[in-house]
Amino acid sequence: MASANEPGNSAAGLRPTGVPAPAPRSSTEHTASKVLSKHDRTLSDGAQVCDVDFVYAGREPEDVFWEEPCASVTARMVSRSALDALGRWGRLDQYQRRFVADMPGGQVLYVEGNFSASIYPVDETGTSIEVAVAD
Repeated sequence: MASANEPGNSAAGLRPTGVPAPAPRSSTEHTASKVLSKHDRTLSDGAQVCDVDFVYAGREPEDVFWEEPCASVTARMVSRSALDALGRWGRLDQYQRRFVADMPGGQVLYVEGNFSASIYPVDETGTSIEVAVAD
């Protein structure tokens, strides 16, 4: 449904294993995980998507796009307890739960549209990944 804009995903940014390098740590400018903005963007085929700009504490800002207009999209940082209250925690396996637990401040980006929802934890390579929690 969405894709993460992964910094360092060019050939020059690849490590010898072919795995993208982790997103660089930022200065102390971003001391809290938060959604920075969301805005509509029209693709070349005319489809409208929602760009969600966000940052995790101590990291560089990132963005994802969701294949629905922003009016239909909720984007926010949530904790494990919020995921549980939303009925999404049970959709994660032990491996995915570990990524959520390791997030700065225990907060992970949660994006929900009309037809699905995903979270974007940082994996062991330092890259934000999409994990579907509803379809």
